[in-house]
Amino acid sequence: MEGSDGDAGRGLKAGLKAMLRLRCSHINGDAYSVRMHSEELADLGAKPGLIASLARPVKLMREDLVSAPHAAALRFAEILTDYPRGLEVEAREELRAHFSAEEVGAIIEVIAVTNAWNRVTRGSE
Repeated sequence: MEGSDGDAGRGLKAGLKAMLRLRCSHINGDAYSVRMHSEELADLGAKPGLIASLARPVKLMREDLVSAPHAAALRFAEILTDYPRGLEVEAREELRAHFSAEEVGAIIEVIAVTNAWNRVTRGSE
């Protein structure tokens, strides 16, 4: 699984990948990963307000903190992470309005790998 982590999300900007990882880690309650991805975002230059906001659902974030494409990606991450809630068609359509098919695949890959790591970490606590 370690090799897939580095390859996950190829073609996506580092900031978006880190935001997705942090949002998934918050949902999964993985404190170790929350700390790690918060530091990763800070190292990439993200403002503390953005980092803190990723603890809340996208619908509750201030609109000035994330762009519409990032909000769509984060919303999709929430839906895929917070299983067994069904996939909301509108969320997938919103994601596709902002990203190419390759980018959507990369986003899904980052979400899946992050969720897998969160479960490994939580299971090892």
